[in-house]
Amino acid sequence: MTRTCGISLILMLMASSAYPAGEGPSQPQVALLTGEIRNPASRELVFTYELPSALEDFDQDVALDSLNRFAFELPAIRGTVVSGRYEGGEPRWKWVQWLGAVLFDHDPLAFFVEPGDSLHVAVDEGVFSRSIAFGGPNADNSRFIAEWFPRFYSFRLDYEDLEVEEFRRRMDERRQDQLDFFDERRGDYALSPGFVDFATAYVNYEWAEEMISYPENYRAVNGRYNEDIPPDYFDFLQEIPLVDENALGVRDYRRFLDRTFYWEWNEGFRPRSPRLSDMYDLSALGLSDSVRTRLDSLYKKDGWRPALTKRVDLSSLGFSDSLRARLDSLYDADGRYLELSEMYDLSSLGLSDAAQAHVDSLFRKNGFSSSSSSDVEAPRVDTTGGRIRFHMPPEVPLDSLRKEPPRLSKKIDLSALGLSGAGQVQLDSLYEHRQRLALSEKIDLPSLGLSAAARTQLDSLYADLGSRTWLQPWRTYDLAGEKLEGRVLYWYLAGELIDRFEDGQAFAFAHRKWEGFQAANPYPELAEAVQAAVDKALKLQPGQPAPEFTLHDLHGQPVSLSQFKGQAVLLDFWASWCGPCYSALPDLRRLKKETADLPIVFLNLSIDRDGAAWREAIARHDIKGVHVRAAGWDAEVADSYQIRSIPSYYLVDSRGLIVERLSGVRDTDGIVAAIENSL
Repeated sequence: MTRTCGISLILMLMASSAYPAGEGPSQPQVALLTGEIRNPASRELVFTYELPSALEDFDQDVALDSLNRFAFELPAIRGTVVSGRYEGGEPRWKWVQWLGAVLFDHDPLAFFVEPGDSLHVAVDEGVFSRSIAFGGPNADNSRFIAEWFPRFYSFRLDYEDLEVEEFRRRMDERRQDQLDFFDERRGDYALSPGFVDFATAYVNYEWAEEMISYPENYRAVNGRYNEDIPPDYFDFLQEIPLVDENALGVRDYRRFLDRTFYWEWNEGFRPRSPRLSDMYDLSALGLSDSVRTRLDSLYKKDGWRPALTKRVDLSSLGFSDSLRARLDSLYDADGRYLELSEMYDLSSLGLSDAAQAHVDSLFRKNGFSSSSSSDVEAPRVDTTGGRIRFHMPPEVPLDSLRKEPPRLSKKIDLSALGLSGAGQVQLDSLYEHRQRLALSEKIDLPSLGLSAAARTQLDSLYADLGSRTWLQPWRTYDLAGEKLEGRVLYWYLAGELIDRFEDGQAFAFAHRKWEGFQAANPYPELAEAVQAAVDKALKLQPGQPAPEFTLHDLHGQPVSLSQFKGQAVLLDFWASWCGPCYSALPDLRRLKKETADLPIVFLNLSIDRDGAAWREAIARHDIKGVHVRAAGWDAEVADSYQIRSIPSYYLVDSRGLIVERLSGVRDTDGIVAAIENSL
């Protein structure tokens, strides 16, 4: 969200609302910022600050006047960091999370303000970082920031083979260095109590968030969990409170809470096997806790990975019971997991057959990891120390090497069943076109004592693409209700609700949680923030008009969504640098093949800022369909469709109405049925 203010309007606001602390109708809930810039690089500035809800940032455009001055007010109910930059051009992100603000790697302007502050900023020769001076009450807070930031913001850990004791030593050292810096330097500054509380919370929760994240960060880099984490490692959680109102707005605090609740609910960081109660909203079935537990147990045993003979109709092959059992046994032993060389084209990295076999053997033991760096000129694989690590240049994501899924005959030895060549080809074809099973075909629902009506309802819920809600995030939502209190509780719950409404899934379930939140929440600014997310999500519900847009195709010609009325449209938001987007290409190709005779348009909407990279990726991967581009996450169309991650997909019907936001494109049969119903 942006807002533009002129100097005259701001001066009027100054006169009307800048009461000294403790005087006037009430304590002011705003901070006033004024400044002047000598020889500015641009006449337009952008300031980013945290809204009073502490749930999101706000961009405010401010124009310099004829004397190169600026002034504006911002709402504040607690201290907050403000960052500023010149408008114009594309900022080069440093992705530094410092005191809750994202700063830039060229001439950042950063300061701290509290309710009632009147801070003046003077910049000499237009260069923020080297010539900035502050004036006014509490200006020492910002002077301290100017010294603290350059000294401590540059911090990065390499998790490759980073063992527990060394990791903890480095994190404890960084935390203590910053606390020592405060003790040594605070005597030179008149720091406000609010700033001291905020900065202390930042240091503590940066440390705590890194500590709680170590197991996952280690796994992400090394391709395996660190089995040497001692049982008492998580005792550090007793050193830092879950509830700390001074930490509101410190982004590490929110991530710390997320990771802590996930760790506690999951009893560690190793992912649980999928549970039906984590994927679907079963509340309408009225199941008791014991039946839900038994249902999850059955699904874990037989439903998550059903036997091959349940997934493939073998009636045309005339298999005997013994042959079917042998097929299931072979598939269970060898067919469920792919070798690395079956998933990725290792030959393109120059690996011989023998080298690929060696890599496959290492993969079965230790998995693999990958990294991307501009220092890497060409993709390569490193097996030093018996671990597989792909080194990739940024323009060549690992998933660009992904192969089409192998045929069944490549996964298991069908000749061991005595099948002829023609029989193997027929079984391969059946496997390629295997159908999605009903839940009752996977697990023994009658053993739960469910009525026929309940079993039918459960089958219907399981078969409906739109019913899958992935309720796992709500487990941490419920856990927060048990662990947090006061403003921190409702701030956290509001953030979870906003995230759920923005990701576009499980709207009905989220709305029920929202109703409960409204009944209990005493903080109006939090309710307003969630309501804004609800209103936006409502516009993207099934049956609503798909937001119109006009963008340009590969030939520079305008393309509008409305020009495809009379046809179904599958909107595919992607980018050339997006690995998961390439991973979805085999499913998309299968979907396009199966809908070749239907009036449907595959509209590929890239958010690439680099037009050349966009064109090259389309050509290299032979991506079919209509292509348009919107430059970046902040493009209007990305905002209209609430795109927070890619790939993201919407299905639009022939009248231009939203059918649904797809959770993925793997279930091609279900999507084909949805397309047919949308015409």
